[in-house]
Amino acid sequence: MLPKVENDTDFVAEPHLLADRDGEKLCAIVKATFELWPGPPRGADGSFVIAPKARRRRVRAADVPWGEEEKSSILLPADLCIRKPATDVIVVAVAHAPRGEAVPSFDAGVRLGKVSKIVRITGPRVWVHEGDALTDPRPVKSLEVRYDWAFGGSDDSDPQKLVEDARNPVGLGIRATLSTLDRSQAPQIEDPLDPIRTARSKPRPAGLSAIGRHWEPRRKYWGTYDADWLENRSPLLPPDFDDRANLAATAELIASPHLTGNEEGALTNLTPGGGTLAFVLPKIRLGIVFRVKDRKPEMFTPAIDTVILDTLFVPREDDDSGAPKGPPITPLVVELVYRAHVVAPRRLQDATIFVEEKRR
Repeated sequence: MLPKVENDTDFVAEPHLLADRDGEKLCAIVKATFELWPGPPRGADGSFVIAPKARRRRVRAADVPWGEEEKSSILLPADLCIRKPATDVIVVAVAHAPRGEAVPSFDAGVRLGKVSKIVRITGPRVWVHEGDALTDPRPVKSLEVRYDWAFGGSDDSDPQKLVEDARNPVGLGIRATLSTLDRSQAPQIEDPLDPIRTARSKPRPAGLSAIGRHWEPRRKYWGTYDADWLENRSPLLPPDFDDRANLAATAELIASPHLTGNEEGALTNLTPGGGTLAFVLPKIRLGIVFRVKDRKPEMFTPAIDTVILDTLFVPREDDDSGAPKGPPITPLVVELVYRAHVVAPRRLQDATIFVEEKRR
């Protein structure tokens, strides 16, 4: 039986019992969903509005993939963890060429506060000369910004010798025998500071979205799951688990210290028609209080630990929850995630969690 949640906000708040290194924790996860609609009357001043109840996003218990599970990159990451040591900034978007005109390549990116990241989008191209060269890209108008189109990949053609780029196992460019790359699809997303010239150089995969929990660098932070852990500690986390395993953003988009709101941001060529969309991150001040029988109340004012900037949402035609009428338009949807935790009580029903938005 889960604890009672008294939620006095316009946001989603959920309790979760999660395993930590030193025992189970009762974690409160709060997700605020905001929308920025292009043009008047909504969003005319570049400000966000709270999403109507029907469009408030729930806490995700598992990653949502772009395509086939385990074979494609992450569209929307899971929210379940006890803590994050910094703020993840994750972009879910399609890159659009400036003015909507097809070109061989263009840059797209995000800036939020002190973190920023630019990626270069190219048109379709293929590997030649056993991965030592690429054909010239054909023109492109738009491309999903997902790691499937960046450098990386895996090859299990030899069951005895799996070849994998642990930084991005779903990408393009990794083969056990490079000669088999000829005329195969090449990456269309790269780092303009480290352009892809040859598959042998193994350039760093470039992206703006979430990286998988079993990819590097997250993989190395999960700790040691050996026979001793299985016999003496399971299902708790191993002693050498590092909270950085919970960070899903690419390195350049991890903000430390945590973001708090009111940071200025911009998306470049990540909305229809290209160009720059400037915004200011919403700022809210949450109070989370745990009241557990026979304990003193524990109070928290958490910072933002996850920001998701999503430009892919399109309202349904029958959406009567406040979406502007007329031709379909795409807002910028922002998820802000906050969390706090305490040592779990023996009986969860002995706990009550209070969530409120503190007024200044």
